[in-house]
Amino acid sequence: MTRIRIGVDVGGTFTDLVAQDLVTGRMWHHKERSTPDHPARAILDGTRHLLETCGKTGADLGFFGHGTTVITNMILERKGARLALVTTVGFRDILDLGRQARPHVYDYRIRRPAALAPRRDRFELDERIGADGAVVTPLDPDAVRRLATTLATEGYDAVAICFLHSYQNPDHEREVAKILRDELGSVYISSSHDVAPEYREFERFATTALNAFVGPRAATYFGDLQAGLDAMGITTPLYTVTSNAGLVDTETVRRVPIRTALSGPAAGVSGVGQILGSLDLGDLVTFDVGGTSTDVAILPAGRARTARTREVAGMPVLAPMVDIDVIGAGGGSIARLDPGGALTVGPESAGALPGPAAYGRGGRDATVTDAALVLGRIKEGAGLGGDMALDRAAAEAAVLRAVGTPLGLPPKAAAQGILDIATAAMARTIRSAALSRGQDVERLCLVAYGGAGPLLGAGVAEALCIGRMVVPVAPGTLCARAILVSDIARDFSRTRLSPLHELRDDSLHDAFAPLRERGANWLAGEGVPPDRQRFECAIECRYQGQNFEIAVPCDPQVDAPCDLRTAFDTLHARTQGFSLPDRAVETVTFRLKARSSSAQDAELTPPAATTPAPAQPDIIRPVFFQDRDLPTTQLLRASLQIGATRDGPAVIEEATSTTIVPPGWTCRVLDDGTLDLTRVFAAAPHPGAPA
Repeated sequence: MTRIRIGVDVGGTFTDLVAQDLVTGRMWHHKERSTPDHPARAILDGTRHLLETCGKTGADLGFFGHGTTVITNMILERKGARLALVTTVGFRDILDLGRQARPHVYDYRIRRPAALAPRRDRFELDERIGADGAVVTPLDPDAVRRLATTLATEGYDAVAICFLHSYQNPDHEREVAKILRDELGSVYISSSHDVAPEYREFERFATTALNAFVGPRAATYFGDLQAGLDAMGITTPLYTVTSNAGLVDTETVRRVPIRTALSGPAAGVSGVGQILGSLDLGDLVTFDVGGTSTDVAILPAGRARTARTREVAGMPVLAPMVDIDVIGAGGGSIARLDPGGALTVGPESAGALPGPAAYGRGGRDATVTDAALVLGRIKEGAGLGGDMALDRAAAEAAVLRAVGTPLGLPPKAAAQGILDIATAAMARTIRSAALSRGQDVERLCLVAYGGAGPLLGAGVAEALCIGRMVVPVAPGTLCARAILVSDIARDFSRTRLSPLHELRDDSLHDAFAPLRERGANWLAGEGVPPDRQRFECAIECRYQGQNFEIAVPCDPQVDAPCDLRTAFDTLHARTQGFSLPDRAVETVTFRLKARSSSAQDAELTPPAATTPAPAQPDIIRPVFFQDRDLPTTQLLRASLQIGATRDGPAVIEEATSTTIVPPGWTCRVLDDGTLDLTRVFAAAPHPGAPA
């Protein structure tokens, strides 16, 4: 019987791994330093370590899932394939034209990122599909073969095929893809009808180009990882988390790697609701701080939101994604003075190599981790990663070199300045995210996780006047743990521009039938029986004349068009502040998520220890808060009993993270082991906060 499940989250600084024994519920957590030059190596090394720790072999493994930043990093660093774009005659310049919208309307310095395929690498074919899907100009197969000769001569690594209106009729794209595969052999081919079969040319073209750009290297990465797992005797399939928090098989992710652009963070955000679902915390804001970046998401009633499209490195990705905001500030973010002498933190990161100066791996830049060590919020000695001894002297030297000496500040004042700048940037992101989604930030409960989330969370909460923060069990590996119970899931879509009032009561069922069939076939191919297949449907609608849509959940078996109209008006009023009941509504895109539970026997929260670690005498050591050292209690989280309460200042240590309880805060251990921090002098109590 296979008893062990492993979840992995690959970050820029650390690769987090969690193993769980399905029989006993016991969990093992491990942080491995990431290997950016060969991302699969850290995963394989960490997996070997976990199996040895568990006393198991690869044959005992029944599930292996992972979230990865590899695809995102390829895009950010623009380290992809040499790409050719094939499109309809007259539409060669869509990637340059883009949209009129600008992120900062009055900033004349804003420049769009250069197209992944320069103009000389874009080729046109004389073909045309109409908006209704009818063939206007037939495709000439001989012209495609001549193009194949040109592409072979030029030595392209990947080809993106993007024809006008192919979301309505993909026949021309399919024919061109077949001919190019026959003629070009191993060249990576990506077609827009397979990647993003949806309305809006620029977003569809850009997403397909991104998919082809990362495709060859992604295939190598997943191939290397699979080969390494095979060599370890692991026979269970390799699953990867998509940006919509669903697990897909290796074949699917090789074909559409762009759907993993927000892979690991999406699993964590989606899993938080399950981890803390029994606590009745109200509306949440997740605060996931890693070594390189911070991920923030607003969860109304603890449920993750989904965005239809997001930008990655300034380029749109047209695919459902968990709605996450990312800021380039984390534990490894580098502090420096800008040309005007002002202190800045990030977005550059020390990463895994060399890492913060305190790691002793050649780093000389001052980072957020170095500042926390100088202030005493992290103790000198063993740090994250297990085998690493943090060097306070090296951290202090880096802080002085980068900030203290130029500004004439002592080490602790300089370190406090670094934390203040990082905290302010994180707070701004959370405030903006909350306000743009109609949330009162002061009424949110902050959920801190990631390696540095609990370390910085209370400071960010204070900056936002948030009065409550919770820290889940093993916060440093939460994203990896969430993967253990992620669903096998895949999104399917179909564009259908039509007035809503023209839909018949039975036409909703008919419209979703092809998507349901595709979803059912895919799940069956994954070995999911019909009784475990689940389908979630939504229709993106808009008022006539609008250029954006709102997704309206629906049940095609029950709902009628009049129900959708009422639901749309309600959602529009909630999200936009008004509704237009006299304005016609039209449908744009029909979406279906096909899923099945992949871990129905697994639990996200480790079983609470029946016997806590032996109580230890309180250790009091100085920790710097704002302007002075304060006597601070140092505690091991494992020694805290259920119901225990501690007042700040306190430092609560565990293997995967450190939680700071500042002065004016109190911490209580809830029944499931969650740390519940409340601000004693908060302006108003948080809804649901313990009396």
